[in-house]
Amino acid sequence: MRVAEGIETILVYVGSNPDDAIGENILKLPFLRALKSKIPDARLTWIAGVGPCQFQGILAPLVEGLVDECITDFRIDDSAKELLLRWLPLPDRQFDLIIDAQRNAVRTLVLRRIPHRLFISGCWRYFFSDLKPPEGLVHPRLLTDRLLGLAAAATGEIVRPPHIWPLAPNWLDAATHLLPAGPTYVGLAPGAGKQGTGKCWPLDRFLALAREQQEKGRRPVFFLGPEEKAWLERIRREAPYALLPEWTDDTERCGLKGPLLAMALARRVGVAAANCSGIGHILAAGGARMVSLYGPTQPSKYAPYTPTLIALRAQDFGPTGNIENIPIIAVSAAIDRQLERAAVEAD
Repeated sequence: MRVAEGIETILVYVGSNPDDAIGENILKLPFLRALKSKIPDARLTWIAGVGPCQFQGILAPLVEGLVDECITDFRIDDSAKELLLRWLPLPDRQFDLIIDAQRNAVRTLVLRRIPHRLFISGCWRYFFSDLKPPEGLVHPRLLTDRLLGLAAAATGEIVRPPHIWPLAPNWLDAATHLLPAGPTYVGLAPGAGKQGTGKCWPLDRFLALAREQQEKGRRPVFFLGPEEKAWLERIRREAPYALLPEWTDDTERCGLKGPLLAMALARRVGVAAANCSGIGHILAAGGARMVSLYGPTQPSKYAPYTPTLIALRAQDFGPTGNIENIPIIAVSAAIDRQLERAAVEAD
């Protein structure tokens, strides 16, 4: 009998901290697709933190049909006294399958008290779990592999969904209108959700890279989120040839914005360079060949879910994790390599 048979309700608990990391949420999408592919009719309840849930907000279109309910007021402290205070978490609820996606043992033990048929947890190398995944997925470093390991334990099968996110025709048509066929487009994403954490390669280097790509006969395309709106004027002044497709009158008129538009635009670019950021993961999910830049974070844990990645680490160019260690020449060379590989694959 397949492990997943008879599963009608699923609870996925990610943690009790605020749900504010777009990139990490994008990395959870393959896990959700893996579950859906093997347990297609189950109702899935998602707990990702206390407060607003991004799967109910900006990322809601991406989990339509994957997440049925978000609980935003369920917190488990990580202190030992929580084991005494929270004897009946989520009263009056029970689930066929509970998947615990975090690694704190106190939270795992509290969560296990919710009535269930099957409990899956990677905490302490699956010590508290009813089932384990294949050995190679018990303790991987990469976040996506860790989550896919949980799905494999729950379903009894290893599933690796395609890395390119499926999009409706209206999004693809909008992207084709904004980036029509002809030029070789090079995507540039200079922002990050938390800009004060040292994750952002300097904007002036992205601008220099844009000018260099123009000199090579390519068309730079900047991807900016709402928090980077203040950069628009400078980009238009210092890289006037660059495109800003998410910030045009056409975009305003069509009403298509947000992650799905960025994913659709990613299919139009030959390669994209981005910081370790939410937009970087969105572009990868859209299908762009990626050059990802890492300062304090590590690609061994936070690499985008894509087979077409060149990761540049600050530590490979200097003694520290300062992202400014990464020179323009290294990013430019990586862009060239990605485009060369794409040309070879196209032949």
